[in-house]
Amino acid sequence: MCVNVNIQPRKKANLFYRYGYVLLMLACMVLATIQPHIGGTNGIINGNFIISHFAVPLMYLEAGLLCEPKSLYSTLRDGYLLTFVMVFVYILMPFLARIGTYLLAYAKVNVWLLKGIEVLYCMPPPFSTGLALCRLAQADLPTSVIITLVSHFGGLFLSPFLLYLMLGTSTPPLVGINIKETLCSTLIPLAAGITLRMFVLKDRCLNIKTNLFSQSLLLAIAYHWFCDAVLADASSLQAVDILFCVLITCLGQLLLSSLCWILCSQWLPRDVLLAVLFTSTHKSVSLGGWILRGAYHGSAHGPAVNLPLTILPVAQLLLGSLLASWLAP
Repeated sequence: MCVNVNIQPRKKANLFYRYGYVLLMLACMVLATIQPHIGGTNGIINGNFIISHFAVPLMYLEAGLLCEPKSLYSTLRDGYLLTFVMVFVYILMPFLARIGTYLLAYAKVNVWLLKGIEVLYCMPPPFSTGLALCRLAQADLPTSVIITLVSHFGGLFLSPFLLYLMLGTSTPPLVGINIKETLCSTLIPLAAGITLRMFVLKDRCLNIKTNLFSQSLLLAIAYHWFCDAVLADASSLQAVDILFCVLITCLGQLLLSSLCWILCSQWLPRDVLLAVLFTSTHKSVSLGGWILRGAYHGSAHGPAVNLPLTILPVAQLLLGSLLASWLAP
């Protein structure tokens, strides 16, 4: 006896399950558009405080609970992988950004807008975004943790040097960085999670699915950045400048992600490849923020220089969550 099974609803359900997180990200954007004063930097809910004191520490505590110490140590000893990431983040990406902005200057793009883009591409990866997207894409978690920490702390010294080479101005290393707060939000929660795993849980498997936990934290971070993007001061800019900034940021993110995939797909396993992809192609807008505000505070060109600071995280989150949902098993 033949039974006709309608597979169309199942396909729709699978598509909704796969890309449902992207829809939630878009819902956060709509909510931020409606009420941007709630979660902005100076809003009712201090988004920066929530990220630095809750979201990032909880992400690294979770990572410590889930990662085996041997896997973390093995990744830390992989000199070839760490060398590639550092070269990609601090040599190749700034070089391509410099070439791109040099060519775009001939297209009459606002030169101060291009300076802001160059500054951001000299920054290290963020602590939270890449890690959360790796969890969404089910990438190798120990690799993403080690790459994020090594490249970010290395960037605290390398980024000022890059800014001097590219812009002729720089800041001393570690100026404006609260080292104690940074350690308390990353390394200490990670060490606490590893300790709990080794001596309390004794390497027993966690029965609780924690994917939703990190994804919820990323949505809170996304809402904060969306609010800041809506509240950005663009009154002195022309509409074409804003359009160019959005196009350049999105195209740059896609090109760099494609380049990273091409360079790594021949010699890295898929889960490690995804970890490298999401951790190395994203930039820390919080670190770039205080550099831009310090260098161009009170300048008439400040809004143009700071505009990429608000556009880049939106592009990273939307394109990153879409790509992570598509690449997830």
